[in-house]
Amino acid sequence: MPRVSQEYLQARRRGIVEAARAVFAEKGFAAAPMAAIVKASGLSTGTFYRYFPSKAALVAEIVSGRDGTEGGGFPVDETPGDLLRRLMSYVTPPGASADHARLVVQIWAEASTSEELAAVAVSRHTALRDHLAALYARNREGDAEAAEPTAADSTRAEAALAALIGYATLAAVDAPADFAALGRQIETAFAGEE
Repeated sequence: MPRVSQEYLQARRRGIVEAARAVFAEKGFAAAPMAAIVKASGLSTGTFYRYFPSKAALVAEIVSGRDGTEGGGFPVDETPGDLLRRLMSYVTPPGASADHARLVVQIWAEASTSEELAAVAVSRHTALRDHLAALYARNREGDAEAAEPTAADSTRAEAALAALIGYATLAAVDAPADFAALGRQIETAFAGEE
């Protein structure tokens, strides 16, 4: 039997994650049966379960950012404003559907009752907070190598991410909000660009 390349396996894994994202966004984590995710992936049940043995493993993969989809990387050359705009773009048009926003809300809700998922979500959140704090420090000091985030940088980053979680929540439920104005307000408050 011929060996399958690592790229092929990673592409198949990403395909499963994307299928799961769509099903979770439509049905929610609890109401999404594995059969629906398997069907959406286009794979046989046996093949699917070789990649993800459970729904919890699939959700953890999505939350961790290891799946290689949006939000997975932290570019070092971005500004705090770039990061905030990038994160907001995942949950609001143009170019975004409410699917990602619904996933964000579901992830935090599910993490509140699942220690395993909470550990993954908090780890991902902490990494993002630390990245944003480092961007604030770099902006303040003007030197990426010498800048050390302060407690104030970390607190500001935490507040910015809390605002973005609220922003995603409003987008998830299609609240009657002026998302362009709200996004500008978040940028003004948290971009940190002097």
